[in-house]
Amino acid sequence: MSVNEFIEKFQSQLENPNVEITPETEYSNESYWDSLTAMVVKVMIEDEYGVDIEPEQITSLKNINSLYSYVIEKKQ
Repeated sequence: MSVNEFIEKFQSQLENPNVEITPETEYSNESYWDSLTAMVVKVMIEDEYGVDIEPEQITSLKNINSLYSYVIEKKQ
């Protein structure tokens, strides 16, 4: 899995999937980010990658690249 594939899956969970997201995007500071979005992303990560992560952990990570790295590390 590449970071670009991860970004596509992340984007598909958003209310507006046309939002531009890069590895450097600090998603928790964006207007589309809220607790419901964190829960939806949590479920996506569990379903797609088999990684259990709490919504608070998702929100606390700095950017998409940090979240991606966390998922890759926990998946192994």
